[in-house]
Amino acid sequence: MMRRQVGAALGVIGVVSTIGLLSGCMSDQAAAGFTAPEDYETVEQLVSDADVVAVVQAGDQAVDVVDKVPYTRTELKLRKVLLGVVAKNAHLAVTQVGSTASPPGAGLAAVLRDGHEYVVVLHRTGAGEFEIVGPGVWRADTLGTSLTLHTTMLPSVPAAIPHVTTPWALEVELGEAAESLGTSIIGSH
Repeated sequence: MMRRQVGAALGVIGVVSTIGLLSGCMSDQAAAGFTAPEDYETVEQLVSDADVVAVVQAGDQAVDVVDKVPYTRTELKLRKVLLGVVAKNAHLAVTQVGSTASPPGAGLAAVLRDGHEYVVVLHRTGAGEFEIVGPGVWRADTLGTSLTLHTTMLPSVPAAIPHVTTPWALEVELGEAAESLGTSIIGSH
């Protein structure tokens, strides 16, 4: 009986600690003037807010802390542009709230990891500078045959946004979304 009570108490402490960590991160974001991303229900909504959708490899990273909130800037090596226009040898970087040591919080894409390949939906914030659109990015497995949505809160991502897919299936879905929007070139350039 005592073990169950101790186990239950530890479980409650773990849940409260996790909620405190996430809410603390979100309150730090609010203090820094960061607004959480919009909720996206479909791939079409992601594409409509994007300037570029591409296959990239994450590279060097640098973390800056502003008002107690970590921001990670990751250099990207362009592998393939799926939608939008980016020069073939362009230098690209994405800035995300959070770091590998400090999770970014609910509703945000998990921080990109050096050396991993991803399909990213990006909004341009400056020359060669981008932010991630939506709740995550698709991370390629080691063989590049499967993509898994890489996010902090997978259960809250709508089913219409694929959680596990193949590169080909995602490319088809992105093409259908662009076609329904009436363009293959998206966003402003």
